[in-house]
Amino acid sequence: MVEETYDGEMSTFLDIDTSDAVEPTVVGPGEYRLRIIDCTYARNKNGDPYLMPLFEIPDEPTSKPFSHYLGLPVDSMDDKTKNTVKWRLESFQRCFGFSLKGINISQLVGLEGWALLGVKDDPEYGEQNVIKKYIEPR
Repeated sequence: MVEETYDGEMSTFLDIDTSDAVEPTVVGPGEYRLRIIDCTYARNKNGDPYLMPLFEIPDEPTSKPFSHYLGLPVDSMDDKTKNTVKWRLESFQRCFGFSLKGINISQLVGLEGWALLGVKDDPEYGEQNVIKKYIEPR
């Protein structure tokens, strides 16, 4: 509960019980519904562009949000690498039901899709969920 009062000065009193809070954790490997809660466009240390969607698992209230690096194709890539990058983007689009042609990445926020998740242990951030495969709608 939040109570605001004004007696010449604005005062805010909080009365919030957090004793039932649970530290967010990763989910076990498996198939999960994901929601995009943010998406960043940036460049890596080599100057190559990428997208970094941030996901939540709406059906798991104590799960950690996690991100997934999606490189974007550039002219300097060899054909095999460029195809791999394009296929990952195509899988991402199919999963969440949109097209990267002419879209503002802010429009991705709120989209939902399914993916096969795994778990990796990151030395800097601890255990993290990772996308093994995006799942196309049936």
